[in-house]
Amino acid sequence: MADLGCTYLGIQLRNPILVASCKLTATLEGIKECEQAGAAGVVVKSLFEEQILADIRRSADAASYVAHAEAADYFAGMGKHHYMNEYFAVIEAAKKEVQIPVIGSVNCTSAGAWLEYARGFERAGADALELNTFILPSNADTGSAELESIYLEIADEVTSRIDIPVAMKIGFHFSGMANVIRSLGRTGLAGLVLFNRFYRPDFDIDRLALKMAPIFSSPEEMAIPLHWVALMSEEVDCDLAATTGIHDAAGVIKHLLAGAAAVQLCTILYKKGMGHIRTILEDLDKWMASHAFASVADFRGILSQERSRQPQTYERSQYIQALVGFA
Repeated sequence: MADLGCTYLGIQLRNPILVASCKLTATLEGIKECEQAGAAGVVVKSLFEEQILADIRRSADAASYVAHAEAADYFAGMGKHHYMNEYFAVIEAAKKEVQIPVIGSVNCTSAGAWLEYARGFERAGADALELNTFILPSNADTGSAELESIYLEIADEVTSRIDIPVAMKIGFHFSGMANVIRSLGRTGLAGLVLFNRFYRPDFDIDRLALKMAPIFSSPEEMAIPLHWVALMSEEVDCDLAATTGIHDAAGVIKHLLAGAAAVQLCTILYKKGMGHIRTILEDLDKWMASHAFASVADFRGILSQERSRQPQTYERSQYIQALVGFA
């Protein structure tokens, strides 16, 4: 067996495969199954502040007997902490029963909430925290600089106030992507996860109604994170993890060649089951043996733009290559 070990967020992993934040990692039983299947770590299903607040509002509407604002505020606070404590209990239990790293995940919508929730993860014993950030740039009155500053402020606020490693999962809706990635890498973040996958709307043309597009990724979507990992892995001061569209060992290998420190799997585990992790690890080991690589460190990043003999092919000249070939 080759040495599949690697380091992500300063944490030693037995291999580069993490299970991404999803329902598969929402319970203690699910986390244990991930470990048994060979995953090197898990990102626990995201704690969404927006969902908590919505549930609290529904409860408050049902409890019409609440007579005044102070009482309503009290019940709202109690409800919020109930949801948070229930979530953190999963992390606390997992830390007692599994040996792999357990990474928390949170998405917030209100100012100041990121730090409040982050401290809860730290107290619960999470090995690290992933800030699951997605702010769709759909407001025409919000410029790119203003939007980017929100991400930087969140990163600065959280990393400066908690001691566990922090990664930020971002989308690719930035006009100056390279600058954003480099700027975030200069905060206290230990890692960036490329990229967040937004739910996408679709139309039901028979019912003339809005519906959700398929939520699972396709292998073709891997091209976007692969491109940006290859462009930026040698340009940032933090680790890069890749996610979205990675369905097999070839996808894992490509991202490692591009310079990723780890990869996160989700869709393929729903489709083929948790046992597919073993298949990927076995195929990764076989590939490494066929190329005489004794460890992941032997080949990680060797196809990044920084180490390429033809770095221009990673940028605009790619479309020329597709049209006329590239010597």
